[in-house]
Amino acid sequence: MGRAAFLISDSNREAVALIDGFADWQMPVQWIYGPSGAGKSHLAAVLAHQCNALTIEAVALLQHEIAHVLDGSHKPDAVIVDRLDGLSSDCEEVLFHLLNFARHEKLKILLLSEKPAAQLTIALPDLASRLKAIAAVPLTRPDDALMRGLMAKLFSDRQLKVEARVIDYLLPRMVRDYAGMAALIDNIDRQALAKKRAITVPMVAEILESHISEI
Repeated sequence: MGRAAFLISDSNREAVALIDGFADWQMPVQWIYGPSGAGKSHLAAVLAHQCNALTIEAVALLQHEIAHVLDGSHKPDAVIVDRLDGLSSDCEEVLFHLLNFARHEKLKILLLSEKPAAQLTIALPDLASRLKAIAAVPLTRPDDALMRGLMAKLFSDRQLKVEARVIDYLLPRMVRDYAGMAALIDNIDRQALAKKRAITVPMVAEILESHISEI
């Protein structure tokens, strides 16, 4: 989950630049959103290695030590609020106070979600307005360069030797999202191990057909 392991392409370049430029944030609250598996948690981990960061899921704001942040007894360098899509109505006021605190006390906050503010259901009008005013950086679906790099990395992480032509075959045929790619490569890994077969184009063609039919 280190910075060096994060692959950069046009689909995530702006978000990576935001994390790399943490020390120079002009606004205390920043937001990154994008599909599951796009790298939000990885980027949050990179940020947490740069500073003393407090990470919490939005659904747990009431149960966490955010109260200690708001009363000044805990002073992290940054607060990372993950899975903002799962924010419950009883946590909305806490988040609203946290955003106000960040503005007045220069506390840096990173919000993470799958959806942008306009697509979130927020009951508290003031919070909804505040969230819509935050400039958010999107992580988009991976382009070919990133897909190729991620596939190679996922195979390598599993210590699997795969020829470039296997990746060339998969690239135009697979579902173009991060979670789907990870699931497919996990399927290939399991079947190659179970059948004790090398990972070849004919083999992945069989697996791809059955994998797609199961989705």
